[in-house]
Amino acid sequence: MARSVFFSFLVLSFIQVQAQPGNTVIRGYICDTAGIPLSLVNIGIRDMPYGTYSGEDGYYILSLPADNNKHLLVFSFVGYKDYETSFTASPDTLVINAELKTEVTRLEDVIISEYMQREAPTLKSISMEDIRLIPSVSGSLERMLVSLPGVNSGNELSNQYRVRGGNYDENLVYVNDIEIYHPVMIKTGQQEGLSLLNPDLISSLRFSAGGFNASYGDRMSSVLDIRYRDPEEKKASVKAGLLINSFHLEGKGNNERFSYLAGARYKTNQLLLQTLDTKGNYKPSFYDLQSLLSYQLSDKAYLSLMATYNSNTYSFIPASRRSTFGNINEAYQLYVLYDGSEADSYKSFNLALALNLESGKNFNNRFIAHYYNSAEEEKYDIRGSYALNLLDKNLGSENFGDSIINAGVGSWLNHARNILRFNIFTLNYKGRWEYGSNIISYGFRYNHETGTDRIREWEKIDSAGYSIPYSDNQLMLNRVVINDTSLSTNKFDLYLIDNYTFTLSGQQFIFTGGARLSYWSFSNELLFSPRVSLSWSPPSNNARFYIAGGVYYQPPFYREMRYPSGRVNSDIRSQKSIHTVLGANYDFFIGLTPLRLTGEIYYKNLENIIPYKYDNVRIIYSAQNIASGFVRGIDLRLNGEFVKEAESWISVSIMDARHDIENDGYGYFPAPSDSRFSVNIFFQDYFPSNPSYRAHVNLHYSTGIPVSPPYSERYDSYRRMPSYRRVDIGFTRLIKSKYDGEDHPGMFSFFKEIIAGFEIFNLLDIRNTISYNWLTAVNNLSGETRQYAVPNYLTGRSFNFKFMISF
Repeated sequence: MARSVFFSFLVLSFIQVQAQPGNTVIRGYICDTAGIPLSLVNIGIRDMPYGTYSGEDGYYILSLPADNNKHLLVFSFVGYKDYETSFTASPDTLVINAELKTEVTRLEDVIISEYMQREAPTLKSISMEDIRLIPSVSGSLERMLVSLPGVNSGNELSNQYRVRGGNYDENLVYVNDIEIYHPVMIKTGQQEGLSLLNPDLISSLRFSAGGFNASYGDRMSSVLDIRYRDPEEKKASVKAGLLINSFHLEGKGNNERFSYLAGARYKTNQLLLQTLDTKGNYKPSFYDLQSLLSYQLSDKAYLSLMATYNSNTYSFIPASRRSTFGNINEAYQLYVLYDGSEADSYKSFNLALALNLESGKNFNNRFIAHYYNSAEEEKYDIRGSYALNLLDKNLGSENFGDSIINAGVGSWLNHARNILRFNIFTLNYKGRWEYGSNIISYGFRYNHETGTDRIREWEKIDSAGYSIPYSDNQLMLNRVVINDTSLSTNKFDLYLIDNYTFTLSGQQFIFTGGARLSYWSFSNELLFSPRVSLSWSPPSNNARFYIAGGVYYQPPFYREMRYPSGRVNSDIRSQKSIHTVLGANYDFFIGLTPLRLTGEIYYKNLENIIPYKYDNVRIIYSAQNIASGFVRGIDLRLNGEFVKEAESWISVSIMDARHDIENDGYGYFPAPSDSRFSVNIFFQDYFPSNPSYRAHVNLHYSTGIPVSPPYSERYDSYRRMPSYRRVDIGFTRLIKSKYDGEDHPGMFSFFKEIIAGFEIFNLLDIRNTISYNWLTAVNNLSGETRQYAVPNYLTGRSFNFKFMISF
């Protein structure tokens, strides 16, 4: 009953739209002198605490009290001259469009990225202001992406995500044009630690779930393009909490040529792990250091150096576990006593030197040298002794819920000493030439990868006195992986893109055509990837339509190349995906509330696929190009300020992803990432009489993905996990905010923002399943060998306090 009341209240709160008579509503369209829309333009009212940003298609809307006085509306954007116009705040809807003129005073990284955005209608700008308060146990930026349509995870402890039927390894991530890599050996979400993306340092981010342009390559599913800030003044912030603590500092030197941006974070999820079924001594420790140093050599030359160091260590001494699983007709309880320990580590280092050059009025060039080093270790010796009992589920029985039959006893012993080292060196060039209504972008990249892998891993299973598999004359191990591998590969990439803007019958069109040419020395493959997009806006300027598509190859990284036995397949080929995306944005009003509806229909044809299975967040590949498939679906998102200056949204995704193993005779089966339906609701609200008290609710539901024993040979034999359901809620007190427009005398005058918060994770305490332990036991009564799927549950209800200040 309480749960139903809660959901009813939440739904009613979400759909309620209150008309606000006596308000002035300003809406309009912002573009440059060529008529190309500008996103993320800052729109504010001089000497008043009201403002907003333009969307990716250049439209904006702003509401303020109607006082019938004259005010000044200011449009500002990096690289463009400010535009100001006056208006009278009458109780009406005003249309004010703006055309911004270029003003390049300093060649910054963002200049190239702005033009890249115009070439990719599927690349969506996301405001950090909107997502920074989403309640999240990991605090990572990637977890916040799960609130977008087409993005899924099913694991609140992990930074990894799936997009439109793809897996974790199919997503591109860039920071300032530098590709970001992820750990390879991680098996569970609690081992992952900190993502390399620091939200405290980010100025803008853009995300595409498919159909992105030819400047991005080598992955089949998505791209996340992030820009770190170029500081304009001295700032700092401190965040403290039970899970994550961070500090950041930025500013400029006295000569205005030198700027610095630095951040440090520390995280421990020990409190969360105590809610898991497996009890023991968890000791996770994760920290990182990041910096971006920049120097303006001249009016046309700009040098920057980015460095990051990331250290994630995880140690665990398990003690015991008690898990109940099954259904109303057949329920079991597993009890395990452990002996041993586990120690894992992942450490990485990034160093990137970038030089921006402006050669002439319409030419921009960017040169990047990047070095990445990683060291991963996985060491464990864990013995588990278990008893598996059948529970009494007869409601009228005196023994209801108690064990009535012992279904099996036994033990297992897992051992690993695995070490992986990787070094990647990259040279990258990106250029842009503006000519009339054309923007031509081009680039080149050389990538050299070396790696060494040492695997020593085995598993012994003993059930009812019998070792599985059984032998009369020797001790047999259930699984043994021993291998040493060294790799050295080279990749070359070229791309060329032409972006052309024109007007036809009063409608503005933007056409982008381009191609990417890649060569991979390991397989001796030469890959050609054409990609195109076309977007247009009707004369009403309240909608935008687009179509995008192309060919996307994914040369295997080390994990895809490795057989389950540990050997590397030297005949592996690149996977291939052909995207087609149809999309539209539509802006409208309900009363005075501005809303935007975004929708995309997509189809992906898959070739040369490497089949895989999930084991928690670990992906076990077959290392063979023996499958084909398709993904089709629709993504919808409705967003708007249902409450003033507090954006909320709902995202809905429907998808069908299927694979087919060649010549196996079984036909198509659901892909391992096939979550058919998902919905995410993020809603913000505050007390009208005191907006400093706010609530942020994040609800997520997604249907389960197919799963099967990780080392079985059949891919079409599967069971679906239960649906993933989760509600997180956060409460914040804006002690001082840039929106309140109040003066704070005394000690508070030193700070720009002070926020205190309290969060409840997994509010309804739902036990979500992340994976299964496939327990093989010999039945004590029948003597038959049977395999049981014992669910591994994610975290239960937990709490967090946090405190944030900026100055």
